[in-house]
Amino acid sequence: MAASEWFVLKSADKEVFGPTSLETLRGWASEAKISPLDKLSNDDKQSWVRAPMVAELQMDWLIEMSDNYLYGPTNVGTIQEFMATGEIDGTVMVINCLEGTECRLSDAPFYQFSPHQVRGAENSFVGTQWPDAARSEGGDAQLRQRTNLLEKQVMELQRTVDQWEQAYESLKQQFIETTGREPV
Repeated sequence: MAASEWFVLKSADKEVFGPTSLETLRGWASEAKISPLDKLSNDDKQSWVRAPMVAELQMDWLIEMSDNYLYGPTNVGTIQEFMATGEIDGTVMVINCLEGTECRLSDAPFYQFSPHQVRGAENSFVGTQWPDAARSEGGDAQLRQRTNLLEKQVMELQRTVDQWEQAYESLKQQFIETTGREPV
């Protein structure tokens, strides 16, 4: 088995998912689908490690919830997901485990690009007003930053789509070679 194939053992119900690629795992982690208690294996389920131990998932943050409960370690995508769903807000404290620093979430470098900032009630209509009403101090710079971030995300997603298309074509070719016919 190639080291690029991963399995996920969910801590909640012991269900196993996979094999899948590291890129897919990154996506799942950023969508809050991999918990800090889940385990991962890339040796055909012979050994397991907790998800935060896989450096590529960037599960480097702890969230200090309002009741002083620490959630994590988790990654920026999960923190943004929690903000978008209203589970946390900018007043919670976050701890960067790599740097050993603690700050209010609203002071974290990724906060301004979080989904709640993009979809919030205060800015849902920014850009739909008359041109003068849409401009605010620093608004153009923030818009350029957000556009650059979205362009990078589109490029990363396009790379993922290309990889899936290549995988599909490879599997299709294997199917044709094995069965002698086109898949239905």
